[in-house]
Amino acid sequence: MNKISISKTLFAASVCLLAAGTVSAFVLLSPPRTWDSAPTYIVDNNGMASITDSDGGVSATVNAIRSNQAWNGAGAGTIINAQAGSVANWQLGDGIPMLNFGDPEHACNGNCLAATFTGFFENRGDGTVRIFDADIVTNNRFEWTSTSEPDGCASEFFIEGVHVHETGHGLGLGHTDVSGATMFPSVSSCNNGPATIEQDDVDGINALYGGGGPGGPPCDLGQKGDSCTSDAQCCSGKCRGPSGNQTCK
Repeated sequence: MNKISISKTLFAASVCLLAAGTVSAFVLLSPPRTWDSAPTYIVDNNGMASITDSDGGVSATVNAIRSNQAWNGAGAGTIINAQAGSVANWQLGDGIPMLNFGDPEHACNGNCLAATFTGFFENRGDGTVRIFDADIVTNNRFEWTSTSEPDGCASEFFIEGVHVHETGHGLGLGHTDVSGATMFPSVSSCNNGPATIEQDDVDGINALYGGGGPGGPPCDLGQKGDSCTSDAQCCSGKCRGPSGNQTCK
């Protein structure tokens, strides 16, 4: 079965945390960045015409984003919220993260299922970077379904898994090479696996937002206070201090 690209991450480059020739792992957007507090995504209350559940996939998408099977279950507490609402006042960079079931920016074409605008960030002034917006658009030229749709899936794409993936970009993650992870860059029709995060996704989100969860430390990189020479060596993505005396923050 052919796989379709889940997303583009727009306006930002990704950088792999591990050197070439090693096993691939989670990827943080470059520069590493986080929200100051859990963003609340406004999920387009118009829904998707091709989804035949009670509200065109709106509730299914909201519930998937907020689920403990997704980012809020990684061990860092509640790091993302979502609610249904109007996207009529859509505007990139306005500080209101929205998930549009259309694509007013005409950014997601061809095999792209959805896209996230990851270029809205700024320096905090302490060597770290804050996200202030990360809107998402959807390619509605594809046929979509949800797990709430009564007739199941027939060569359609699950709205839940695709948008859990997209909100991963919105939180600061890039694409991983780890097959089966939520942040893997492609998905087959009728595969809702990305709605449930895997260990690689857990490690990535905890590298940004901390937390430990039941499996032990959030990742195998440097912990707070450990010596480092670059951001890529730290679970937080933050290596700070004078040259020769840097530590993970």
